[in-house]
Amino acid sequence: MSPMTTLLKQSLLLATIVAAVAVSATAQQSKPIAQWTNLNRLEKGSEIRVVLAGGRTVRGFLQSVSPDSLAINATTSQEALSRPDIKVVSLKRPGHRGRNTLIGLAIGAGAGLGTGAAIDHGDHGWFPNLGKAVFTPIGAIIGTVVGVAIPTGGWRVVYRAP
Repeated sequence: MSPMTTLLKQSLLLATIVAAVAVSATAQQSKPIAQWTNLNRLEKGSEIRVVLAGGRTVRGFLQSVSPDSLAINATTSQEALSRPDIKVVSLKRPGHRGRNTLIGLAIGAGAGLGTGAAIDHGDHGWFPNLGKAVFTPIGAIIGTVVGVAIPTGGWRVVYRAP
């Protein structure tokens, strides 16, 4: 089996795994967000954003949840928010920029190496590995930039008033 055939098979396997993970993530069922009890599952100190009925947004860290109110440490003060006034509560998700950067680096370097190997397949005389030596770092740089640019974290809605 030629190195190019092996590389193509590995690339196809990687693409299949990525597709399976993406389908699995979208297929997972989430809890109904109209349940106030979802807030009881949040850890004290979690960063949250609350949209109130008047349109005002309060951002801070969760202190406590009761059946009729929510207490948070906002940037300037501690606030107790009444349940009827709350329209949406969102939880800040952790970012994965470092992980995405490393994945982009690995995928880019692998793609560059594969491209370089395909170019070097023929006889090039004095520079038999020039394609691999040039395209591997170029692919690694491009993959790293893409990994850094992928958005991470963000906000996930945990409660929305019915």
